Amino acid sequence: MPSKMRNCNNLLSISLGAAVVLHQTGAFVLPQRATLTHGSHSSESLRPNTKFYNSDTDDDSSSDSIPSDTDSDPQPPAVESNNDEIASHLKSKLYQLAASYDRGFAAAPKARTEANEIIEQLAAVNPTENAARGIDGNDFSDDVPLKAIWRMVWTSAFDVVSLGASPIAAPSAIYQVITDPPIATNIIDFIPRAQSFFPSSSVPSSLLRAEVTTRASSRRGAADRVGLAFEGVKLQPIELLGQKVDNLPPLSVDLTWQQGLIDQVASFVPGLENLSSDGKDDADAPGYFDIEYVDDELLIICQQALPQQAQGGRFALVKVDNYDP
Repeated sequence: MPSKMRNCNNLLSISLGAAVVLHQTGAFVLPQRATLTHGSHSSESLRPNTKFYNSDTDDDSSSDSIPSDTDSDPQPPAVESNNDEIASHLKSKLYQLAASYDRGFAAAPKARTEANEIIEQLAAVNPTENAARGIDGNDFSDDVPLKAIWRMVWTSAFDVVSLGASPIAAPSAIYQVITDPPIATNIIDFIPRAQSFFPSSSVPSSLLRAEVTTRASSRRGAADRVGLAFEGVKLQPIELLGQKVDNLPPLSVDLTWQQGLIDQVASFVPGLENLSSDGKDDADAPGYFDIEYVDDELLIICQQALPQQAQGGRFALVKVDNYDP
């Protein structure tokens, strides 16, 4: 019995520690102003050449059959096929890095640089235009590129990578769930650090799930940018020493009242006007991420950078069927 009490106390410590970390980090997005820049030099070598030239021949009918520079289709089938091959090769390289460096938690600077170069090359062959379309949830169209369950396989974001430094809890699976736009939920599963050191057969499993609920929105003048407003944080024990405990009440924090209070006093307190709901859909309003690449398999986003950063942290996520713990 005393042993069980100690385990319960340990779980409570993990819960409180995770709540503090999530409140401080804001999960995937840091509410600061920044401008995303894409490196173009590293992608030029893989950018396909779409220019065609007419043969120098006297046969008019033959030359008419050859595409010219003035063709209206900017993406001939041959080019699309080439882009698919390039993307497939680059994704394989990114997955290899993710597997070798524990999703970025154990990445050396050289590995992060290599991953950034791969992501920039993928961005150059991104097959999806206006990737943020439908994220507001204002229409009933199924043409919403981000609508899916995404599981993180790579990140360079300090606020998430730093979670791996905790001596108490280790981050397990991390998801971004966008199945009902405009609601987007970031999920982080935590396990006791000691549990990761031993075989699952010798240590009963314990798991704590943290959920950060946000409301997504498109941004004016930025077709690939998604704004996020935080609405709540929930900590839910899922398993304790091999026993299901998901029927226990969660620890929840509602964040919507804070925004309501800011909206009421913003016009009277200097400096708060930039935090009010007015202007939240402007392109550079605080709290957003940019979509760098998305297809039916992979999503790559870049969070808003801190003022002292040249670029925000990046996330690569793969589409999965569920987010069961």
